[in-house]
Amino acid sequence: MTFPEYDHLIHAIAASADHTQVIEDIRIYTNWVLVKTGRWSLSTIFRGMPGLEDKPGMDSWMGDWLGKPALESALELLSSRETLRRAVGMACLKSLLPVPTSVMSGNAVMMVEAAAARVPTCFIGYFKEGAEWREMGRPVNIVELFPRPGDIHWDDAKEVLEEAQIVLMSGLTVVNDTLAEVIRRTPNAKVRVMMGPTVPPSPVLFDCGLDLLGVTLVSDWTLMARYAELGGGSIAYSPSGALEKVNLVRDGGRLIERLKELAGE
Repeated sequence: MTFPEYDHLIHAIAASADHTQVIEDIRIYTNWVLVKTGRWSLSTIFRGMPGLEDKPGMDSWMGDWLGKPALESALELLSSRETLRRAVGMACLKSLLPVPTSVMSGNAVMMVEAAAARVPTCFIGYFKEGAEWREMGRPVNIVELFPRPGDIHWDDAKEVLEEAQIVLMSGLTVVNDTLAEVIRRTPNAKVRVMMGPTVPPSPVLFDCGLDLLGVTLVSDWTLMARYAELGGGSIAYSPSGALEKVNLVRDGGRLIERLKELAGE
């Protein structure tokens, strides 16, 4: 499979974006960015990512973007190497993409739970479900650039990535330009899932080797903003009603059959 370069992937995702909107508001918090164009959307602020700049004293003023054409601004921000600008750019782009209509509701990670109890499973990035399943003795590994106790550093994960039959990753793999490497390093994956607050709701990602997209939509921005301004750091603990989780599936029937097979059903 020929994998698109970062800029080509972003432009492919942006091809279905609404080009009529302007940036109406930007809210920046410790862990999150909220952006409003036609609607509100969010992204994680992914500090410390290799290859991106996050230096003390770096200009964080984003007020000059208000009122500017949203799609053009999103593409310019996403071309930056600065973490804050790239985070704002992704939240902006997500707000411009069509609202998913053909979806499966619920938490994407729970769709693979039964299968993950039986076959080698790898989380790329920290998810609390991954840590819980690992503690239960399931064949689960967590691969991280900033590993916690029990995690495996990305540089030392060749074996577990090659063995993984289920691979779950965050949307940061798009933003930090590691998605192609994740696909390359997981050649035996039967199911690949991208999930979390930074995932753009775009079927373009299915062409990159993904089977399931767990997308987070903003239902009540005031609830999410209050959670964010108080230092909330995980959507798992966000207030009820603030967010909605929906799943885009490349081939629903085929995915369900594959997960049943992996689960031994």
